Amino acid sequence: MKVSASYRSPWLLVILLVLGGVFGSLVGDVLSGTPALGFLGTARSIGLPVTTLDLDVITLTLGFTVRVNLIGLIGFVLAFLIYRRL
Repeated sequence: MKVSASYRSPWLLVILLVLGGVFGSLVGDVLSGTPALGFLGTARSIGLPVTTLDLDVITLTLGFTVRVNLIGLIGFVLAFLIYRRL
């Protein structure tokens, strides 16, 4: 009996998504310099604003923001497809 258990690390997915988003955003920023493709550089910020919890003994600051444009989203999708093919 042949068992095919392909284990892929979730950290690999995170790394690929970050790289796909970064490269996609860079390409979108470069292409936004041309007049016909200016809409590709329009980015949207998604996330949680910086929040600080001061407990007098310890201060905790939390925040997470992702700035995404259209080509960055395509980079995320391509990174996920690459992950699925591995």
